Amino acid sequence: MNYKYQVGGSLTSDAPSYVERSCDRELYMALKAGEFCYVLSSRQMGKSSLLVKTSHHLQQEGYKCTVVDLTNIGSENISPLQWYKGLVTDLLSGFKLSPKINLKNWWQEHEDISLLQRLNQFIVEVLFVEFKQEKIYIFLDEIDSILNLNFSVDDFFGLIRFCYNQRAVNPEYKRLTFAIFGVAAPSDLIKDKKRTPFNIGKSIKLDGFTLDNIQPLTEGLKSLEVNEKKLFQEILAWTGGQPFLTQKVCQLLIHSSSKIVSEALWVENVVRTHIIDKWQSQDDPQHLRTISDRILCDELMAGRLLEVYQQILLGDDVATDNSSEQMELLLSGLVINQHSQLKIKNLIYEAVFNLEWVAKQIENLRPYSQNFKAWIASQQQDESYLLTGTTLQEALAWSYNKKLSDQDYRFLTASQELAKREIEVDLKAEKQARRIEREKSQFALETSRQAYKLLAEARKIAKRKAQTLRLAKNRIISIAGIVASLIILLRIIGLLQGMELTMLDQFFQARPVARIDPRVVIIALDEPDIQQIGQYPVPDQVLVKALQILKSYNPTAIGLDFYRDLPVEPGYKELVEVYKTTPNLIGIEKIVGSAIAPPPVLAQLNQVGFVDQVLDGDGKVRRALLSVQHTNGKLSLSLGLNLALRYLETQGITPKNLPNYKMQIGKAVLIPFLPNDGGFVRADSGGYQILLNFHGIEKQFQIFSITDLLANRIPPNSLRDRIVLIGATAESISDLFQTPYSSRIFDYPHQMAGVTLHANITSHILSAALDGQPVLRVWPEVVEWLWILLWSGVGTLLSWHFQSLRLFTTVTITGVGLTLIAYFAFLQGWWIPHIPPLIGLVVAAVSLPIVITRQLEIIQLRQTVKLLVAAIKEQPTAGQIAIEYLKQAEGQENQLLIEQALQDEI
Repeated sequence: MNYKYQVGGSLTSDAPSYVERSCDRELYMALKAGEFCYVLSSRQMGKSSLLVKTSHHLQQEGYKCTVVDLTNIGSENISPLQWYKGLVTDLLSGFKLSPKINLKNWWQEHEDISLLQRLNQFIVEVLFVEFKQEKIYIFLDEIDSILNLNFSVDDFFGLIRFCYNQRAVNPEYKRLTFAIFGVAAPSDLIKDKKRTPFNIGKSIKLDGFTLDNIQPLTEGLKSLEVNEKKLFQEILAWTGGQPFLTQKVCQLLIHSSSKIVSEALWVENVVRTHIIDKWQSQDDPQHLRTISDRILCDELMAGRLLEVYQQILLGDDVATDNSSEQMELLLSGLVINQHSQLKIKNLIYEAVFNLEWVAKQIENLRPYSQNFKAWIASQQQDESYLLTGTTLQEALAWSYNKKLSDQDYRFLTASQELAKREIEVDLKAEKQARRIEREKSQFALETSRQAYKLLAEARKIAKRKAQTLRLAKNRIISIAGIVASLIILLRIIGLLQGMELTMLDQFFQARPVARIDPRVVIIALDEPDIQQIGQYPVPDQVLVKALQILKSYNPTAIGLDFYRDLPVEPGYKELVEVYKTTPNLIGIEKIVGSAIAPPPVLAQLNQVGFVDQVLDGDGKVRRALLSVQHTNGKLSLSLGLNLALRYLETQGITPKNLPNYKMQIGKAVLIPFLPNDGGFVRADSGGYQILLNFHGIEKQFQIFSITDLLANRIPPNSLRDRIVLIGATAESISDLFQTPYSSRIFDYPHQMAGVTLHANITSHILSAALDGQPVLRVWPEVVEWLWILLWSGVGTLLSWHFQSLRLFTTVTITGVGLTLIAYFAFLQGWWIPHIPPLIGLVVAAVSLPIVITRQLEIIQLRQTVKLLVAAIKEQPTAGQIAIEYLKQAEGQENQLLIEQALQDEI
């Protein structure tokens, strides 16, 4: 049998036991695309075999490839000149250019430039010249050998980045590609993030073997009478797909003489007998010792590595954090990153590097080793070797969360007991000193008791006298005025605008649901309609058919809420004819910001309304823009107003101008919006705006789909003598607006389609003009200020008459009453302040007790001082001490009051 497993070393390009993984394809495709690639992982993961295979593959396709093993250049006692010249020498030899280029002469010709420039010039003058068309691949193996150099090679990595950046300037560099292989983290190779090539390159991750790709290894075991799939499942269960171990287990199975009872037992017996048991002597070729040496080589780092690894062994969740300890563990190959958690790579590692192994290594690293060994040698009797002070604390900190031997714990416990006894001795001496001091201070203590008694009695009497006082009632007016002024100031600044607008939204949502408006009908274009029509914008021929059918229903007015500044063929000519023959049709335009023209024919016929909306600071629509006066004197009306006026005209109602820009339409008087109306602060009041009294959401309007209209499925009476709005409600068209109905407490946020918004504006004007429905009005600012002052005064009055829990209950009930007043006023068409007076009510109610309490505290303090001054005549020492105690018990402000009171009494 010619099949052979290879344990250790690089596999040849045609080795039958080579297993292709996803990384093979990923590296090959990335290099073909000209990407800088780096394969950085633990040892014996198949990096060199992957390098050989990929290089061979590229060479077979006619590309120029060479592999530079950096260990061949050397890393100890080598100068930068030798390193760079050795690199150029290997490149020259690898590309078989030594017979053509005299390196000695070429190197001397470039001695006047830096070593890095010489390397770049070699690429430009030699490689690009000798290989005029071919792509050039340079593979750098064992890159981690540079970590042993006594000089930095950051410039070399900077050159790699330079070569990739030069591609934008010099196309020749597009033919040059680098690939790096080794056992190191990118941050170990270069520290300068601005020059590192690793943030522009592609990292190739080496995964282990799996059942999906391990087929090449099955060839060597075909002669055995076993279930191949089950056998390799057991092999991978032990090796975790680690290439070296997988090849080794396969080789051991071929030469195994043990009887095959079952695949699982057979594999376990071979693994334990030939790999795990006495692994130090059986580790050939060396693999497990490589892992052990990497973890233990740095004594300062080893303790931290073992601590982290011990946590993993104990089953703790160790999240990856890219720390130096975790990176070193990953590079050792002992653990892997699995779903952002560190896990042991395979069962073999877990069995070899177990808790017993960790404990033994930790023992060898213990910082108190010398004292520990001496204490053990004294048969654990000589306490002079025990740890004390800082040394003990450091040892305890080191031992935390580590699993140590029983002798370690006895040593540390004995050290702690010794430290405890020393502390007890010190405490005993300190206790004796305190006893002596206590005897000396006996007299002072008795005097202090008398002083405390005097102070307590003085405070008690002063408090009783202060409680009999009632402060002047003019405090109520002053506090109410101050609180109201501060709240009005906050309102003017705009800090309360958001809360007031939110409360207005809640009123809209809380009011009774309106019935469906019979005068306004919506023909909606929703998502199913778009799918059935097959495109958006809707073709002109579809609109032609829809408008012709709609005309047959004899509506009073038609609002076409689609932009039609450009033709949407087919059917444009027919649509123009429909425009000309439909006098009650209103098209749309956009006049604010990025303007959108109306249909030309409708513009000539003056059958156009704009659809611009005014958005508040939170993106919601709460106002209706009815008209805009242009600089040339032309007046543009909104779509909603246009439709409403045409309907009202059939009822014999026309608008009349009133003073102060007011407008009477039937029973309604429209009042133009001002910048500070209601809860608004310095709002944009351009054009003619009104506060929009919404009729409701889509449910408050009769809606039919445009496909129903095209199929003549709408009852004729549903559209006759009505205002019909045609527009899009589909979310994909994004003609959606935030309104007071959008932010709901117990429902999903809901946006209102533009056509529904225009229907609300039209319905609002019709309901106000025909039914006398109130339009939203506001008080003058002075009245609003007086309203805030009134409720601030109510808060102080309540605070004057009630206390503690009763005050809280009363203020709560009063606040609810204020809310009901504001709500019922809203139902009658008045938007009166609610949040500012509510804040005034609460703040005033809370402020008065605070002010009164402070005044009573000052009075009580003065009375206490007066009583203590009187007590000094009979008990001078105790009285003076009582005054000092009083000062110490008070803050700096009260201390000044005490000093002032003392001066007044003396």
